[in-house]
Amino acid sequence: MEEKKSRELEEAIEKRNYVRAAKIAEDLRKSREEIKQFQVQAIKQFIIEYRNPQGAMDLIKTYQFKQEELRQLLQEVHQELKEKGYSDKRQFDIQTMDYLTLERWIDQYIEKHQ
Repeated sequence: MEEKKSRELEEAIEKRNYVRAAKIAEDLRKSREEIKQFQVQAIKQFIIEYRNPQGAMDLIKTYQFKQEELRQLLQEVHQELKEKGYSDKRQFDIQTMDYLTLERWIDQYIEKHQ
């Protein structure tokens, strides 16, 4: 059974399904650090790739991230954006009916709703 779960974990990581990877890691009783790593990747994915504020906030609550952990995570996101050259890229946001940079989007949805 554990071998099957380990394969499922590897598959979830390969497919970049970090929410599933975090859950499987919990089921396998992996270390808190390893589980946290998948949780951080999942939240970053919801912010950077999906731009899904409700999903990101739900994960933050589900994973019980503290204020300081969230602040650190957002700093990492900002750093990744600069490194990947995404900081100036704008995307249309249906709720504001405006084109927002990801940094402004984070400010609009994540930081104001902590």
